[in-house]
Amino acid sequence: MEAETLERDWRGLTNIFRGLDFLKRPWYQHRMIQKMRTRLFSWALGLAVFLAPAMAGAEDLGNFGGWYAFTQGEGKDKLCYMITAPTQSLGEIPNRGEVGLIVTHQAGGKVRDQVSVALGFEPHKTKFTKAKVDKNSNTLMRLVDGDRVWIRDASADRQLVARMKTGTNLIVTGMSSKGVASQDTFSLDGFSRGYAAISLACGLK
Repeated sequence: MEAETLERDWRGLTNIFRGLDFLKRPWYQHRMIQKMRTRLFSWALGLAVFLAPAMAGAEDLGNFGGWYAFTQGEGKDKLCYMITAPTQSLGEIPNRGEVGLIVTHQAGGKVRDQVSVALGFEPHKTKFTKAKVDKNSNTLMRLVDGDRVWIRDASADRQLVARMKTGTNLIVTGMSSKGVASQDTFSLDGFSRGYAAISLACGLK
């Protein structure tokens, strides 16, 4: 059953995030240098990250609990990231797409502890998505591109990841553009081990 569950999760995760090459684009690098962490995906991105690693040019670092860890690229453009699917999703949202949580580093620490979520729907324009670990306070995910959301401040990313290392679940609450509420629960089992793997792969302490 565990193997079947991992295979089902893998099939779902292959459709979540489009190519992470946005981190290498000049406009993104400029904003990072200026500490403007806008983190918007380019509309023109192509291949899904979670195709077979050979196709996507990614190296599989293994799975840790429900988390899958990878690297992609080389040198200063190397990305190290981990992704998981929700263990529970609430909310009756018609035609909802794939849902996933991802944490990303870039070699050299230019990007570190970047948390983003694929909601599987277009979020409400004024009702921000919230993420929290267990019973801790919510972190607002104010940046939006399509069905993807990010945290605006790098410091808030780091605080959230620190809680994730010792927590049990991360709960993401959102609202669709049609006003339908959602709640997704992501298990943090294996998160610390996966985080250690991607940090080591990107040369981060």
